Amino acid sequence: MTPPPASGGVTLTLDIPNSALDPKGYSEVDVTLHEPAGDIVRTSPVDSNGAFDLGEIDPADSVWVEASLRTESGTAVGYGRTATEAPLAAGDTIVVPIRRPIVYVSGLFSTDPDGNPNTNNDHWTSVPATFADLSTSAPLDGSTTVGTNAVMMVSGGPTLFMIEQGTSDPNGTLMGAASIQPVSTGDHSLSAALTGTMQGAVIDGAGTDDGAFLVIGTTTQLFVIDTASGAAMQVGTGAFSRITIVNHGDGTSTAFAVKSRGDSTKTCAQTAEIDAVDLGAGVQPAFRMVATGSFTDVAADANTAYYVDCDGELGEITAAGLHPIKTGLGYATALATSNGQAYIGVETIGVDQNMDTTVAAQVQVLATPLASSETSDNPRTLFSESREQVVEASDFQGVQRALLAHTAVFGHLEVGAGGDYVAMSLESTFDGAAIPDANFPQMSIQTDEMYVFDAASGGIVERYRSWCDGVLLELPSDIQNWGCATSAGQSAPANGKDHHIGSMTFLFGKK
Repeated sequence: MTPPPASGGVTLTLDIPNSALDPKGYSEVDVTLHEPAGDIVRTSPVDSNGAFDLGEIDPADSVWVEASLRTESGTAVGYGRTATEAPLAAGDTIVVPIRRPIVYVSGLFSTDPDGNPNTNNDHWTSVPATFADLSTSAPLDGSTTVGTNAVMMVSGGPTLFMIEQGTSDPNGTLMGAASIQPVSTGDHSLSAALTGTMQGAVIDGAGTDDGAFLVIGTTTQLFVIDTASGAAMQVGTGAFSRITIVNHGDGTSTAFAVKSRGDSTKTCAQTAEIDAVDLGAGVQPAFRMVATGSFTDVAADANTAYYVDCDGELGEITAAGLHPIKTGLGYATALATSNGQAYIGVETIGVDQNMDTTVAAQVQVLATPLASSETSDNPRTLFSESREQVVEASDFQGVQRALLAHTAVFGHLEVGAGGDYVAMSLESTFDGAAIPDANFPQMSIQTDEMYVFDAASGGIVERYRSWCDGVLLELPSDIQNWGCATSAGQSAPANGKDHHIGSMTFLFGKK
């Protein structure tokens, strides 16, 4: 899609793959030119031939560009951005790759050979990744798949990669060499695996906006992947569970990773590290430690990296050290940033007495401007929920029980479509004591869910429970067969499509 050229100006081209996954149904294009002096926003209708007119775009010393394709109702059905800042002279052409707003999730699935939920002999295997296309209204049920054995999906701007790794039996620990396959964002076809492999169970990953490099954290090492050569370079040792990449705008980037992140027991360990690795053509990746503390997540926006810690602090990572922006946020464990906004995941543990949760664990997603340094400014609450799961007796219609969550843990938090959507994944545990008078057994279950919100309103766009399973501590007279009920507005897997959420990523995602 290219508008008519303007005399003495700059031409902007929207690059769409011309394939099965092209954006559809749009009638308007929004373009933001990020220049040193400030942002310039242009909007134009798009005719039936794909033509649009943004007016004359003036030359500039430095600019990077975002573009969204929208329907008449304003829904983003396509989004993209340039990978670097660049000077623009008269007659130049800006090419912006555009893709559908798609969020991918992947993980492991277990089978129970003897059909007894109380015996620990499940067989864990990887399964195809599933995806939610937010430009359509179809609810996610695990039937839309990519690949065959995905344990992680990683995006880098308009590019997408799938990681495969073996699993141990019966506990499902990832093991052996992990390999990477490029995935077409035009039709989800797979290319040959990259030559480089990685050791350690993969935990997290991120890609540069141009797709040239991936940074993958495992339980034992940090790797930099050159996607052109396929080479995998080990640059750091340890367990790296949160990764983000800052684009410097000149073709180089810096990856920031959290090493030795604390567990989810709410003890707020002070031994985590923020480490950094510089990336770019001709740049020798050099690993360096930035700081130690109670860090739980890192994110990047506008050439700057940010952090949160479980002491409730949001801050900026600068060349001179850490600069706090807000404090008193609570037990903050997840962070995503985009267009000057921070989205923060906060956890509160439930009250549990002898395997009976009496006060539910709570999760919140808070939104706050990154430019504000006033700790008294109250963040906006985008989402808040006391976690509850209803289970129902399979053999007795209408017999249900509400279980309260003892723990609810953020797995992932990411911003998509240039700030239109915020997505999160949660792993929750629910404990309930036996109720002998009702023949209810003591039970403990775990669920995995993904939520996608409208970033402006907080409205839920997608809510998918990918997993529900647990243990019943039965007595001979107990009601023995239970399953998770589906809440209003929630979708669940089709038969055989359930899985744990090991990774979640948007095309053009920000985390």
